[in-house]
Formats: sequence, structure tokens, C-alpha cells
Amino acid sequence: MISSSVTPRVPPGGTPQSLGLLDRWPVVVLVCLAAILPLLLVGIAPLVDLYGHLTRHTVQTELAIRPELQPFFSYDWQLIGNLGGDILVQVLHPLLGLEGAVRGTVILTQLLGALGLLLVAREVHGRITPFAVAAIPLLYGYPFNYGFINYALSMALALLAYLVWLRLHRRERRLAAGLWLAAAGAAIWVCHTYGWAFLGLLCGATMLAEVFAARMHPVAAVSRILAACWPLLLPVAPMVIWRAESTGAAMSGWAWQFKLNWLLSPLRTYWRDFDIGSAAVVAVLLLWALFSKTVRFDRGLGLAALLCLVFFLILPFRVFGSAFADMRLLPYALAIALVAIGPVREGSKVLMGASAIALAFFAVRMAATGSAYVEQDRLVQAALPAVDKMPVGARVAFFSVKPCRTRWALAPLDHLAGAAVLRRNAFVNDQWQQPGVNPLKVHYPAAEPFVRDPSHLVQREDCRGATRPKLSAALAKLPRDAFTHIWIVGELPDDMLPPEGFVAVPDAGRSLLFVALPPR
Repeated sequence: MISSSVTPRVPPGGTPQSLGLLDRWPVVVLVCLAAILPLLLVGIAPLVDLYGHLTRHTVQTELAIRPELQPFFSYDWQLIGNLGGDILVQVLHPLLGLEGAVRGTVILTQLLGALGLLLVAREVHGRITPFAVAAIPLLYGYPFNYGFINYALSMALALLAYLVWLRLHRRERRLAAGLWLAAAGAAIWVCHTYGWAFLGLLCGATMLAEVFAARMHPVAAVSRILAACWPLLLPVAPMVIWRAESTGAAMSGWAWQFKLNWLLSPLRTYWRDFDIGSAAVVAVLLLWALFSKTVRFDRGLGLAALLCLVFFLILPFRVFGSAFADMRLLPYALAIALVAIGPVREGSKVLMGASAIALAFFAVRMAATGSAYVEQDRLVQAALPAVDKMPVGARVAFFSVKPCRTRWALAPLDHLAGAAVLRRNAFVNDQWQQPGVNPLKVHYPAAEPFVRDPSHLVQREDCRGATRPKLSAALAKLPRDAFTHIWIVGELPDDMLPPEGFVAVPDAGRSLLFVALPPR
């Protein structure tokens, strides 16, 4: 619990630390509100995959009352390591409705993540540091902006679980610590496998730092680490069964070009130069802390951050069928590194200056992220009028036309078809179908191969060396009788004629909508 008093605290192995302004409850609440401000400025956050998840959550919670969806979709609950958002939506749905549950899940994810960073800093350093506050914008990094909600939720829960374990461990309550680690680890694994691994990395790094400090014999050191962390192995059995029954488990896609791109992109949101400059500020703060005599890194957290960076460099692009496996780790490596920074010389002008930079970084990034979300949401809202032109039960071939070169700003329209599922009980063709990754199943053989992701992703006609099909090629292969509508968003072609057998629907917003002509 965070006290509102100024009673000195003593972090284990450290010197007394007087609680500062950041440790007072009202300030903590204000920081947490600022941490979720970008999400309060919009409805459903304009994250790349989030509208696609909205389709899954619609089927998951309301399939029984949506007969139009029943021939095309099913949702099979099963024990897999990728259910965090689904479970939270299921819990919140009766209270908030479907859209409210999805929005609440996203907001709660970031709130828990911010609180986890702050409280871990307080447990480790005896106080909340400005550098822990500066770590919060990294929660809005590339992985979150892509819409990896289950992943982000599991990482937030891992931080909070680590906090409890660390407190129990330091009080030498070994049985309670082991039981907690077993229960929390299993729950976080169900949320997302990476969060479970992250929790193991945090606990393992803490134990590794302890045995290094104690200069233990290697055999005794390994025994001590295993004795503390083995309860985390509980999910291994269901994970082996899960992956044995799944496909796409291979690892693939390691390339130095990816690594370089991700190193520039931990805060990728909307403005390239600003986002890269923000990452540079984080790098400068960390380099300063590495050589400064006014601060020092906590050994356990510092080692955890270093291990996260190592795994980022080692992992390929795809692991267990999940893309961007390596990219997801980098923002958390940087965030944990910032949290690891603790003051040594209170009152130092250099420390005060660095602290001011850290707090200013937090404020500027939160304001900028909010502005970016508002701009992205305008694109979404401009394309949504097409949904109002669709009848209930429409069968929609959805296409998001991509530019020839990938832009820095992420694409909030790529899975906008989920809005048609939510509001019109429409069939759409953008859902992920990877066994063991997604409980949602699509059943519409007449529309093959336009039934799953990435059949909806196409490129402009003028692209050379395109990595995706061009719009015209996709339309030429489309089984027209399987669809009642064609909906096109993104890089709209100029003066596009309606596809054969379809006619344009007027007033479709900043998108193109075509409806099939009635049979003659």
C-alpha cells in the first residue's frame, strides 16, 4: 500500500528513502489518469488489430442472440495461452455491453501496466522514481499500438505478480511465495504465454542477482534459483499439449533488417521523427544512468532488462504462429531498465535535471499519444458510414488497400470490418485462423479463399514489386456469388468502376461500398 505520509522507507539492502511527492496517493491517481488519457479521448481505440478482435468478442459473447452470424462463425473455449482479453471481456460484458467491455479491457490493461511499473519501483527503491513515471509511455509502444491486447494485459499482470512475489520473497515467506508464483504464473499463462515467460524472467533475474551478490557456488546457485522459481513450471504440461495440437508452431523470420527497424520503433505511433526522437531520449537517460554517480541500477531489474534485450535480439519474427515475437519485448526491456534506476545522491542538481526530463517526457508522450489517437480515430470515423448502408446479415468482402511503401503511422483501418460484424451481423473475411491461437472458427467454404486474414490486405495498382496482391487481382478471384457487398478502405483508387455484378452505394464515407445486383 502507498502511504500519503512522508515516513522514511528502507528498501531491502538500501538506505532510508524519504517519500516524495510521487508517492502520495493523489499524485499516483493523477499519474494513472494521465497514463490512460489517450484511451479516454476516443471510443474504441484506433489500434491496428482491435476491430478484428471486436469480431471475435462479438461471436464469443453474443452468438446465441445473433442468428445471422451462426452459419459462419463459432467460438470454442479451450485452454490456450492467449485468452486474457477474451476472459476480461466475458466478465465485463454483462456490466458494460460489448463495446464498453472491449473499451474497458483496453483501458484496464494500460491502467494495470502503469500501476505495475510504479509499484515495482516503490518496492525496489523504497519510493516511486521519476524514471518509473517515464517508463509508462513505453506501454503505448509498437506492440500495444498494433492491438496486441492479450499480450499487453499479460505483461501488466506479470509486473503486479512480480511485485507480490518480490515482497514475499524478501520477507522470506518461501511457502507463500511459491504458492503465489504457481497460481499467478498459471493465470498469466492463460492470459498470454509471453506474460508468463516475462514473469519468469523477472523472478529469475532477481534470484540470479542475489546469487551473484552472495558469490555462491554454481551448483548451490542453480539449486537456490530453481527452489524459488520452479512453481512457474506448472503451465508447461498444458502448453506442451496445446502446441502439440496446433500448427504454425515453427520459429521463423530472423533478419537484421527487422531488428534495426524495431530498435527505431519502440514508441512507434504516428509521427516518425517525434517517435524516433522520443526513443532517443529514453536511450540518453539510460546511458546517463549507466555512467552517473547520482543514480544506480537495481541489479535484479537491470539484469531482467538486459535479458529482455538479449531475447529481443535472439528471437525471430514469428514464434508459435505469432508475428512480431521479437518486437514485442523491446519496449518492456526499456521500461524495466528505466524502473531499475534508483537515486543515490538526493538533492543533486544533475539528478533533479534528469528527473525533470523524465517527468517532461511522460507528459509530452501522453499528450502526443492522445493527439495521435484522435487523428487516427478520425480516419476510422470517416470510413464507418459505409456500415450504416449495409443490411443486417450482409456478406461483406472487405479490402484494405495498402500503400506501396509502409508508412510510419500504423493503419487503423486494416480490420475495420469488425464494425460490420458488431453493428450489422455481417460476415467479413479478415479473421485470423491459426489453430491454437484463436478460439474463433470461420465456416464459409463457398467464399474460399476469401474467408480469413490476410485475404483482405491488398496493395495499390501502381505498386512495383508488391508483396501483396493488387486490388484488381483480388477482385478478379473473388467468388462474387458468396458476397452481397464489397467494402474498400485505405488507399482508394481514383474513379474506380463497380466490379461486375455490383453497383456503387452512395454516401459511404471515405470508403467505397458496392452491393450485388439482384439476380435476373
